[in-house]
Amino acid sequence: MKKILMIAVPLLLVAGLYYGYQMMYPKPMPKPVSNTTGDTMITKKISLDEIAEHATADSCWMAIQGKVYDVTPFVKSGFHPGKDAILLGCGKDATEMFTNRPNGSGSHSEKAFSGLPKYEIGLLATN
Repeated sequence: MKKILMIAVPLLLVAGLYYGYQMMYPKPMPKPVSNTTGDTMITKKISLDEIAEHATADSCWMAIQGKVYDVTPFVKSGFHPGKDAILLGCGKDATEMFTNRPNGSGSHSEKAFSGLPKYEIGLLATN
């Protein structure tokens, strides 16, 4: 039993430190795919059909106010105050949900709005 504890305790300690480090210093999100042509910035346009392919906790994209966000890292972090409620917006235009939450508490906070840009991957394609 002592041998098991001598092995298990350090392993659990290392695993806990690694997990804590990952939570404090997550991998940076990739920059939006874009090109510069002269003075104009061209940003990737993403269709609702493509967004719909990312409708799970393992790959969660959503459109909010004409921009597309890959919020998968935020979903996986478990930091969303509404827990799994964020999954309701995966794979769709979640503008209405974001600006008028389904639980009747109004729009998301300024902190929520200010956190969106780090997850931006493109613009919603309008056809």
